[in-house]
Order: sequence, then C-alpha cells, then structure tokens
Amino acid sequence: MKIHFYGTGASEGVPALFCECENCRRMRRLGGKNLRTRTGAKVDEELLIDFSADTYAHVLYGGLDLTKINYLLVTHSHEDHLYSSDLMTLKPPMAFYERERSLAVYGNEKTAWKIRREMEKYGRSPEEVSKYVRIHEIAPYEKQQIGEYEVIPLPANHDKQENCLIYVIGRGGKYLLYGHDTAMFAEEAWQALKQYRFDCVILDCTMVEETGIFPEHMGLPDNILIRERMLKEHMASEQTKFIATHFTHIYNPEHERITPLFAEKGLITAYDGMEVEF
Repeated sequence: MKIHFYGTGASEGVPALFCECENCRRMRRLGGKNLRTRTGAKVDEELLIDFSADTYAHVLYGGLDLTKINYLLVTHSHEDHLYSSDLMTLKPPMAFYERERSLAVYGNEKTAWKIRREMEKYGRSPEEVSKYVRIHEIAPYEKQQIGEYEVIPLPANHDKQENCLIYVIGRGGKYLLYGHDTAMFAEEAWQALKQYRFDCVILDCTMVEETGIFPEHMGLPDNILIRERMLKEHMASEQTKFIATHFTHIYNPEHERITPLFAEKGLITAYDGMEVEF
C-alpha cells in the first residue's frame, strides 16, 4: 500500500488566508514544504480520503487524477474535509465520460445529509445524481468491503454534534490507521484497534508540540503516547511508520523546524506531496 498526502494543513491552511502573524509571514517567505493546503490523501490509486475546498488545487498543482478515484472516504462534514458543492460537478454538463462512471462516497449521517442537501440546492434528486454519486451512510465499527479494501470506521474524538470517524484500512495483509481529526482515542476505539497490527499510522498533530488547547485535536505529546501504547500492546512495531499531519499555523509548523523534533520521537513529518509506501 502507499499513501499520498495532498493537503497537510488544518482548516485555515498554512499560511492562513488573512493572517499576518510571524509564523505565516515566514511560511510565505520560505515556501516549499511550508505551504500546506487543506487536508486530503490518496491510498494507492483509487481511494481518496476527504474532499476539501483545496481538492481542485490538488488536481491542478498536486497531480491528483480524480478520473481514477472510485471511492471517497469522508471523516466528517466540516468543509475542510467535505466541500460538497464540488461533488455536484460529477454530473453533466460539468463532466462528460467515455465510460460509465460513478463515485462511491462513504461517510457519517451528517456527511450524507450535507451531500443530499447540495443536490436539492442544485435542483437534483438523489435518483438523478445516483448514476454519478452513490452515497453510503456508515457508522462506527461497521466493517465495509470497498473494492479490494477492508475498511473499519471507528469513532473520532472530535465534533460531538456528529459521528466523526477515523479509519482502519486494510489491503493485501497491510493495515493503515488514518487518525485525524481527533483528540486522544476513546478506550472503546482502542479496544477495536487491538485487533490489528499496523504498518502505517497517521495522526492528528494540529498543535505541534502543544496539547489540550484545542480539545478536539492532538499535538506531539499525544502522538508520542499513542505510539508508545501501540508499541507496548503490539498494535505496531518499530518498523511501523508513524506520520504526523494536519498542522495549524498558530504553533509554527515550519517543516525544517519540526522534522528533526518529530523524528527524535519516531514520527515522520507529513508535507503536501509526500508519498509513503509500506
């Protein structure tokens, strides 16, 4: 399996749109790996995780080929993870196809509601659009077979107004944990994770070295605790790739600064365009 990171920033991106803080001024000046768009990642070639407002930029500048994407997993309905209006462009006259084509979208009840509301806003019924967008409403702990992938949604510790999800994704004996947006996992989720031995673990690190300031997110101290527990309880090994992502501008996610800091604790610092195979 391999994962390609298209966006590694939090909801405001890095640098933030209107921000004049010292961090954002420096990120604009440095450019390169310090420029972080809103979240999005691809597993292998046909499975996309989240669909932010920056997905179009990922197509134009990041090399994302949406014509190859057959499945979309949505973690939750926030717009930096689901920009539903762009999904409406799957239908003619916004898109034409040489083959029969539809996108299977998997997400919680709020995700399904948001996409259906978008259809209504554009005067399109679910029946009319279902040829191009198929909505699958899923719940925590309900295992899904999605093409060649075994997908297990687990509850994230995030927005209490919806069932936000993290995902266990398996294929060919390899397992990936896609673990953001979330604070520290609930004990019930930990018990479910114990069934697996992960080759790659992706974690929310919104606050970089800090923790507890945004109670619905994590920072490096939380990531360290997760890695230690997963190693101790044999959910991971020293060969498991632990990757930190979803950084906010507030806590200075300068790539050159945090890369050695994270590496010392056994974590890889994600950046836009990074691809990891495992």
